[in-house]
Amino acid sequence: MGERADVHAATATATVAPVRPEAEDHRVRRGLQRILPVAFLLLILVIWEAVAVAGSVPVYILPAPTAIAQRLAESWDIIWDATLVTTSEVLIGFVIGVVLGIALAIPIAYSTVVRSTLYPLIVASQAVPKIAIAPLLVLWLGFDIWPKIAVTALMVFFPVTVTAAEGFASVDRNLLDLLRSVNASATQIFLRVRFPHALPHIFSGLKVGITLAVVGAVVGEWVGADSGLGYLLTYANTLLDSTLLFASLFMLIVLGVVLFVLVDLAERLLLPWHNAQEVAIGS
Repeated sequence: MGERADVHAATATATVAPVRPEAEDHRVRRGLQRILPVAFLLLILVIWEAVAVAGSVPVYILPAPTAIAQRLAESWDIIWDATLVTTSEVLIGFVIGVVLGIALAIPIAYSTVVRSTLYPLIVASQAVPKIAIAPLLVLWLGFDIWPKIAVTALMVFFPVTVTAAEGFASVDRNLLDLLRSVNASATQIFLRVRFPHALPHIFSGLKVGITLAVVGAVVGEWVGADSGLGYLLTYANTLLDSTLLFASLFMLIVLGVVLFVLVDLAERLLLPWHNAQEVAIGS
């Protein structure tokens, strides 16, 4: 009787004991992925502050993080105005690059002739540094905001085109043949199958493109501008004002991270089914 009671008790305990679901394991891993980078960054800042305070490196080469934070507060109005200028260039250029990239990806995915003709040229265009053609854009478009937008759009254009074309072309052929067999039109197939199937690929290109957009705006401002964070970097470098230089770099990093997070958030909201698949695969 005692052995049976022990067996029943063990069985009941095993039945009642909660089993941690896979989603909870995924949340734990996600939490670690967020904490570890922050902890590592704090460690770097502590070491940086210690080296700067020790005086082993000249202040104009490596100012202390506290000095950079102080300069950021003192010059906040100037830095914020420059940030707004760069942000407008990034967003406008990003939208133009995305629209052009997706518009060109469609014929590339649908037509072998178009793909064979244009795809090598698009790839070859990436071998030309954007900073090399930025002076030409200034010459053609003037010194206003449009050369910066053009450089930004060119930076965004390539990753969006490549990923979108891959997404449009990677639909299962059997599924396409099935839809055609029931007389589905090309528009219906595109809207209900090709475009939804390509969205994860497109968002991958958008994530790459939004970070490159920040780079493109800064490159455009380096060539010809009187405002923006890129101009502020050049101005601070000319005066050897390292605290202003690092403060401007900090704002560029914040801008890039915030925009990337917004794109990632849009993907999670628009493609919940894709995120559920990632959780299942990662578990």
